[in-house]
Parts: sequence; C-alpha cells; structure tokens
Amino acid sequence: MIHRFAPHALALLFALGSMASAGVPVGSMPKEELQAKHSTLASAGFVKPESRTAHALIMTIGDYQGSIPKLKGVPFDTASATEIARRMGVPAENITALRDAELTLDGMRKALSDLESKLSGNDQVFIYYSGHGSRQLVQDAEGERCAESLVAVDGQGLFDHELELRLRQLSQKAQKTIVFFDACHSGGLAARSASTPLFSAKSYTPAGLSCNKPSNLLARSIILSKVEGSGGSNLVHIAAAQADEVSLDQPGRGGLATQAWLRCLAGDAVDTKGSGGITAEEIRACAQDKIDAQLRGAVGFAPHHVTVTGNAGAVLSYSASPVVAPQTPIAASTSAVAATTEAPAQAAVATLMNIYNSRDDRRLVTVTTGKSPLKIGSDTLDLVITSRESGYLYLLMVGSDGREFDLLFPNKLDSNNQIAAGASLRLPSRSWEVKAGGPPGRDMLLAIVTDAPRDFSDAGLRPAGPFSIAPAHQAKSIQLVTGNARGADSEECSDPAALRNLVVKKRCSTSYGAALVSVDEVP
Repeated sequence: MIHRFAPHALALLFALGSMASAGVPVGSMPKEELQAKHSTLASAGFVKPESRTAHALIMTIGDYQGSIPKLKGVPFDTASATEIARRMGVPAENITALRDAELTLDGMRKALSDLESKLSGNDQVFIYYSGHGSRQLVQDAEGERCAESLVAVDGQGLFDHELELRLRQLSQKAQKTIVFFDACHSGGLAARSASTPLFSAKSYTPAGLSCNKPSNLLARSIILSKVEGSGGSNLVHIAAAQADEVSLDQPGRGGLATQAWLRCLAGDAVDTKGSGGITAEEIRACAQDKIDAQLRGAVGFAPHHVTVTGNAGAVLSYSASPVVAPQTPIAASTSAVAATTEAPAQAAVATLMNIYNSRDDRRLVTVTTGKSPLKIGSDTLDLVITSRESGYLYLLMVGSDGREFDLLFPNKLDSNNQIAAGASLRLPSRSWEVKAGGPPGRDMLLAIVTDAPRDFSDAGLRPAGPFSIAPAHQAKSIQLVTGNARGADSEECSDPAALRNLVVKKRCSTSYGAALVSVDEVP
C-alpha cells in the first residue's frame, strides 16, 4: 500500500481545507515514568510492571490435620507462587500468603471475601491454591452428585458451587481474575503414589464418599458467558491437570505444574508471534513440555496436562527482549481472528490481538465496516464505532505488510476523541479519508475506548503528516501504554476513599473496551 512516506497498508489522504485542530490528546503518562516502568523489564524472563491495583492471594496447605496425607512439597509452592505473582505485576505489599492452619474452611472463605473487599473495579487479581483436591458424593439442591472441592486443612471442602459463585463475583469486580489451582480431585488414583517416594498425588476423599468417575478439574466453576461485554473474558482459570488425571507434588520442590509454570514465566516460554507479550496459552504450552520431560520414564505415572479455560489469550506478562516483526504479509480472508491463527505469524498483528484479549470485557465496543473488500486505488475506508460506555476513542491499524502501527484517530486534523455512552462515531470524518493503496491483503483495525486518555507518543508513535506511526518493534510499548493511565500508580489511585469519587475513579482507571476488525484490499 502507499503510505505518506513509505509502502504501507492504506494510503492516508486528507482535506486540508477542513482542519479541526492541530492538537493531540492530553498525555496519559510522563515519559520518565514510562521509562522507569520499562526499566523493570530489563531482568530475565517475562516481567509485567508493578501496579497498585494488582493483588494476589496465595493459599498453600501441606501440613494437613489428622489422617489426611501430608504434602511435603507444598511449603515450597508459596515462594514459587509469590514469584509468579511478582512477574505478573503484583507488588509485594499486595500479596497475601496464607498457609496450613490459617486455611480452615472459614479461613479460606474469609481470605476470598477480604480480597473481594479490596477491589475498586479496576484491579488485576491472582488467586493461587496448592493442596489436596477432592471429588466426593454430596447431597445438595441438585440431588446426589459428585462434587469437586479444594480441601481445607481440617478436611472440609470448599465446593464447586461456592467457588463458581465467588469467581463470578470476582470477575465482575476486577478487570482480570487469574486463578491457578495446583490440586487434583482424583480419589481413585491416589493410592498409586504410595509406590514411589518421588511424587505424591494431591488428592484426598473421605472414606465412603468416593465418586465412580474421578476428576481433578473444577469444571463447574468455569461456566462463563461468551457474550461480548458480559465480563466472561475477564477470567483465566489454570488447572494442574485434566479430568481423570492426577496432579503431582514433589517433596522438597513443590507441585510439578507450579514449578513448570514459574520456569516458563521466568524465561523458558516462547513469545511465538513476537508480539512482546506472553499469553496464558503460550505459558501453558511451555509448562506442558516441562512436565512431559520430567515424568518421562517415571514408573507408575503418566504426565498430567495443564489446562487453561476462560481467556487463554490473556497477556500475563511481557518479554524483556526486543521484538522484531516478521515481514511475511497476511493473506486476505474474512475473519479478523483467523488472521492471527491461519496466516503466518506477524508481530504487529499479534500485538493488536494481545490488546484486544486484555480488554475489560465488562465494556462493549462494536465496529461496523462499510464496503469490504476495498478496491486498491479507488475505495475508501468507512467505519461506524459504537461504545456502550463513555470514554476516549483510539483507532490503531496494522497494514498488510505488518511493518508499522498507525494511529489513525485521533490525529492533527481530528483531535476530539471523546465518545459518549451509547453514541456512534463515523470514521474517517469529513476532514480526512483513508484510501486503499495496496498491496493486496488484510488491514487489521483495533478500536479502543478508555476511561482516561492515553499518549501513544510514549510508545514510539511519531508524527507522519497529520497521523502517527511506529515500527513493529514497538509492540511491547504499544501494549504498556494502552494498559496504563496517567497517575494510575499515584497514592490517590490506591486510596479506597478517593476512588468513591467517580471523577477520581475514571482518572485512575486503566480500563478499556476494544473491538478488532479486518478489512481486505484487492486489486
């Protein structure tokens, strides 16, 4: 395609006679503050900048009471889970770690309730549990059934129906809720662990209450709406194993799944698309390889399989290494999502997908395209963007060559990017237009609506005529700017009393809604 100065996905033409303003939006983060955040990424592995609104609850039970088998590796899981939390941006003062005797059933309930009470609606939450899981016969409103639970230190269970309710509530009160259960619910297979001192199965079922069908995935607890804007994509659930498998504890080291997850987050996972962010699915794939290798040849045990349900594309951390964009163009097709899965990997496009998957799904943004495909050299882009919530609208584009990010809106000709709740905005406006300029392929467009303004110049976007562009290697910076707001880490923004003021709450909010669409260009 013909860009202002270089080949690109769309030719951007503008009418000089109807300039709205030469200004740009108010900045969202001072450059020195962003640079300080970037400097934290210089350590090895994957590291997310700390956020005052990130919280972690770590619960580990190894020293069970009575006849319940003890788990000698679990004490080591506390340190591993703490490091996982830190690499996901949770500051040390926001990490609550509870162990053993503190985790009676009432203690577990109180810990979850205390966590929920801290949330202001703009939070990232990490919940970790390591200990026994159980699957047992119960009588409840549904009749007699096999119920799954996390086993408290005294043998009582925090059952699936209660976990389901609590996770639903958390996912509605937080931008992202990441849950990691390193436990199994497989009573029938637990006896195998007695034959070897190397591993112990993390399973306990009271005598006489065993179910016929063992399972160690809290299947009931992840029943999420897939309707856009419902909040369903705000939850990521990581389980140590699939149904009918045993998750394992290693004395002196901890849970195999926890060990593997930490090693991958600490640097062994692969940012497969070069997007600058590491997703839950990319960490899962790495962790599975490590579990497979560790259990290869182990007598009496086959590898258990880490599973991710909910939003597997959620970005959990960021690469510390530079991002280099591949140069393979994307082939044209009709699905926006297919561009990242069926076409050759392309860093800038994958970055847009990362931003989309990291959106706050309690918000709803929709984009309707006009004519598609666009004929190169004659047809112009036509979009209608609607937001259920008010905010600041940004339109990012990656063209078919994948070499650059374009900030199409706001721009120097059209700088008022505020959008009212329920309002629709047609872009481009009368003062500018976007004409298909080739080469043939797909252009990806991401509409973002934020509570507080962003300044993409801090992510390396620089003026190009009335618009702004940045090379694909700025992928990580684009994500960091999108996910931050000016002063979000200030004392005011961590004060629950101050956040009761709606003006302050919006000023501090890092929340954004997003919609991703594609437009094809043809000769």
